[in-house]
Amino acid sequence: MLGSPRMDPELLEYFDYVCDRIAAHPKYAANLESAARAGEQLILNYHTHGPGQDYCVSVCFRNEALARLGLPAPEEELAHIKGIGKTIEDCGPRMEAFAARLAERYALKRKPVVFLNGAPFAPD
Repeated sequence: MLGSPRMDPELLEYFDYVCDRIAAHPKYAANLESAARAGEQLILNYHTHGPGQDYCVSVCFRNEALARLGLPAPEEELAHIKGIGKTIEDCGPRMEAFAARLAERYALKRKPVVFLNGAPFAPD
């Protein structure tokens, strides 16, 4: 099992299931496979759609060359998964487990980076 020893085995199992669901989706599977083959830096944007709603995660990438130049580099969503967490505090452990599973499943060269509500996530 990939991932650090402190990762919750149940979360890893859950994100195995999420990866299976992505792989079975006609659009999401093709999007992720294509981005992985291209070596794109994946972004996991943990977000909510409003007060009282559960958190979702968008698996995205953006043109990092444009971003480094300070030019607009909108994120391109590859997959969107609803109901992935209940609180902001769920972000760190859930996205760490999801990133580990995506890196393993798609043989990513770089671990996905985590964003919270569209901005880089800085755990406490």
